[in-house]
Amino acid sequence: MATTMATNSLPPAPNASAVSLLSLLSPENKPKLIHAALVKLLSVVDSLWFEVSSSLPQLEEIAEDTNHDAKTRAVACAVASRVFFHLEEYRDALRLALGAGDEYFNVVADKNPYIETLVCKAIEIYTKGKGGDDDGDDDGLDVDGMDDDEDDGMNEKVVSVVEKMFERCYVDRQWTHALGIALEARNIDKVVEIYTKCDGLDEKLAALKYGLSACTTVVTNKKFRNAALKVIAEQIKGLPPSHMDYASRCMCDHLLGNSEDVWKLIHALLKEGGDSTLMAFQLCFDLVDTGDQHFVAAVAKGIEGMVGEMVGDLKDGYDKCMRIMLGGFAGELELAFLYKESDSDPLIIKNLKKSLEEKSSRNSMLHSMSIHTHAFLNAGTTNDTFLRDNLDFLKKASNWAKFSAIAGLGCIHQGHVGEAMELLDPYLPAEGATIAPESGYSEGGALMALGLIHAKPNCPYEKRQSTTGYLRQQLRNYSSNETIAHGAATGIGLAGLGCRDPAIFNELKDVLYTDSAVAGEAAGLAMGMVMLGGAGNGDDSVTEMLAYAKDTTHEKIIRGLSLGIALMHYGLEDGADGIIEQLVRDRDPVLRYGGMYTIALAYVGTGSNKAIKKLLAVAISDVSNEVRMGAIISLAFVLFKDSKRVPELVKLLLVSFNPHVRYASCMAVGIAMAGTADPKVLTMLEGMMEDLTDFVRQGAMLATSMVLMQSSDTKRAKAFRTKITGIVAEKHQSPLTKMGAILSQGIMEAGGRNVTLSMGSRNGFTKPTSVVGIMMFMQHWFWHPCTTFLGLAFQPTLMAGLNKDLNFVKKFTVICNSKPSVYAYPARLEEKKEEEKKRVTTVTLSTTAKAKAKEDKKKKEEDGKGDSMDVDGEKEEEEGGGKEGEEGGEKKKEKKGPEPKSFELANPSRMTKAQTKVCSAMPGQRYSQLLKGDIRGIVMLTDSTPAEEDEEVEVVKAPSVEEDEAPMPEPFIWRPGGAAPAATEGGGEAKEEEKGGEEEKMDESKE
Repeated sequence: MATTMATNSLPPAPNASAVSLLSLLSPENKPKLIHAALVKLLSVVDSLWFEVSSSLPQLEEIAEDTNHDAKTRAVACAVASRVFFHLEEYRDALRLALGAGDEYFNVVADKNPYIETLVCKAIEIYTKGKGGDDDGDDDGLDVDGMDDDEDDGMNEKVVSVVEKMFERCYVDRQWTHALGIALEARNIDKVVEIYTKCDGLDEKLAALKYGLSACTTVVTNKKFRNAALKVIAEQIKGLPPSHMDYASRCMCDHLLGNSEDVWKLIHALLKEGGDSTLMAFQLCFDLVDTGDQHFVAAVAKGIEGMVGEMVGDLKDGYDKCMRIMLGGFAGELELAFLYKESDSDPLIIKNLKKSLEEKSSRNSMLHSMSIHTHAFLNAGTTNDTFLRDNLDFLKKASNWAKFSAIAGLGCIHQGHVGEAMELLDPYLPAEGATIAPESGYSEGGALMALGLIHAKPNCPYEKRQSTTGYLRQQLRNYSSNETIAHGAATGIGLAGLGCRDPAIFNELKDVLYTDSAVAGEAAGLAMGMVMLGGAGNGDDSVTEMLAYAKDTTHEKIIRGLSLGIALMHYGLEDGADGIIEQLVRDRDPVLRYGGMYTIALAYVGTGSNKAIKKLLAVAISDVSNEVRMGAIISLAFVLFKDSKRVPELVKLLLVSFNPHVRYASCMAVGIAMAGTADPKVLTMLEGMMEDLTDFVRQGAMLATSMVLMQSSDTKRAKAFRTKITGIVAEKHQSPLTKMGAILSQGIMEAGGRNVTLSMGSRNGFTKPTSVVGIMMFMQHWFWHPCTTFLGLAFQPTLMAGLNKDLNFVKKFTVICNSKPSVYAYPARLEEKKEEEKKRVTTVTLSTTAKAKAKEDKKKKEEDGKGDSMDVDGEKEEEEGGGKEGEEGGEKKKEKKGPEPKSFELANPSRMTKAQTKVCSAMPGQRYSQLLKGDIRGIVMLTDSTPAEEDEEVEVVKAPSVEEDEAPMPEPFIWRPGGAAPAATEGGGEAKEEEKGGEEEKMDESKE
């Protein structure tokens, strides 16, 4: 309780009472007597406030009575303020404390719970009055003639209190405290003042980093945020070279969209040479990691304009920068990591296949989900061995399930752009071929897969351009086939994500105007993906899309267009408010559904209170279940940078009577808390897995799998793995519940257990590709092919150290100060060996047993002594064997030694976000980290002995199709008559069978 913690005063003495003092406050008494009583009350009010509280009206009357002198009124204010403080009425306590004056409320000299609490209240009012609330709420004070109608909306005394706190922060050198108040109050003059007064270089650098972090996570007003970033950028540029923070400087310019300053900085670093060149490479990697293709292209274009000045080492550095930014080097590195470090367990999908072949689980939807699960398990690893080895299982997919299965190859080979056409060639439309209107599912799926392979921003720019051109040609060729047109349009949207090319937009619009439901839906979505975040350019594209959505009768087209409009307003924040109001107030629930995702994408990662209030209002009031679902799921997008708020917000919604609300609440928690393994969140979701509604159980399992991504063999992770495996095999579970269990297996172990689900980059930027991937994945509720989009949000959790030649350095080691089991891969499943059924022995009668015993005894006597010795020898051998077996058993049961408290990580290695906190580079190595701090991601390494050659390096190389091909079978000799050497006895026939099986598979793949 606040009263027990607020003061350090002793409890009241026995029989102590304030009644006598309160009786002296009567107006009949002399002013001097009243003053003396008030002074005495002030000394005991902290212990007897409960008695004084009954006289609060009388105290306030004295405080306002001008007949009393100023000192008496000040003491009355002080006493009343203390009482209100103990009653936890801090607003009234502050109002009266301000009236008491500095003698009783000195925020600089005094430090106690009373002062600190009221100062916090004053700061709260100050920040609301100066910065305002998203809804314009005000909490001004009305005291001493000052009211909320003043121009600045603030009380002078409150401002003076906060000003004194600023001065106190300056004296105590608490720069970040002062900066936090200034940023929250949106007072740009104070921000400038704080940085001007901060004279220590180390302190100033820390304050600049704090301000930059606050601008990207706390400040929700875009206009003020940009103003603050400009101040921070100017201050960083004014730092001396010894304290220059190039990463923060580049980040500021990026947030402000200032590409010119960034490319000039990179060019200057390249000219300096040495470690400055490594810094230029690091900045290029950080730029690519943000996922902002437009900005990266603008920076690359600027550097390209300076190519005439570059020769020798400078030209080499320029080539490497261009390779990083536009050549897809980061994508090659991630692909090589996922391929080589994959820990995907093949038994997961094998056991799943076995379960689905049972009669109770034969279902086309579950079969399709198993193919999606396989795609998630091997996302980005290029490992499609299971599909090649189980073509019969793959052939069971038909129509749109076949479309999804082929599209899943794009998830598996994501980023494998070098051989994408070769991989998908058997399924892509043949040149000049005629395809019936009712078919084309394989071809459409292959075109979508092609888009998925090229969707991520770290792919080569030229490859993405050529692929987009190829897909546009296929769209023109097969515009009459809605299945192929659907795949081609989706592929164009993925490959051209965020390119904002008006020519592509117009081609997709032509497909939309054919009024084909299937092709039109894809066209609407693709238009949004191509124009991602481009709605603020002043054209009429959004108006045209909205008008067509209201004219058409196809619900699929309306949904595609509404979500396309949402994509076009990505990151626009306040600039999207107009279209949001239009969509939210529309009579059509599908358009209102799109309005929810427009809020989600416009305010993604901002934590805007205005957006949150609007979403929560819709979540509890809209008549459409789908709209309510969209509103709740959108909370995860707005709050993903402050993810712990999501479980708090939806806690009550998890127990809603509406199952759609419960499902959406589960998914919101899963998306926001992905990869955290938070025990409280897991406890919340455990109860939802027993819900009476099947799709709520599905949502709970999907959410739990997201939260448990990259978890080691913890007790909860093991229990969940066992649970979802058992659900698939259960006969009486509904298909929707089984669907959740199947997909959960793929999500939890995604990307060979080397990826996590995230919408943010390592440096705090929002990644557009990941946001689009999660948003589109949530549409699998309406359209199952959207499931594959989740692969776009999978981000590799790697640590890769590179030298000046952009090669892996094998001599670089990282120490993880934790037990290996905490961050180890989960144990792989063990294949169960089928035990041979033993024949049950028949019951023998006692008389028969006695007769048989007599015969055996007689036979032994006839056999003689020698045989009996042999039997004894056999017994001795058996006993000896038993002893050996016992010794072997004892060896197996030997206890392992204590687990080490730390372990080493080679380069490159998997490194989860939580693991980063306990990892650091091993001291005393030849190579060290260029930028101190977070070692996760791609980091440049500086060489302490550059003159010496380093032979222990590994070239970054993407996997090739040739590496995945099966080895040639061993030669064998066929002997007529079945004769064969002892060493290969029975082997020739088996090899012939294997060869025949391989030929059958090849024939099937050709078909």
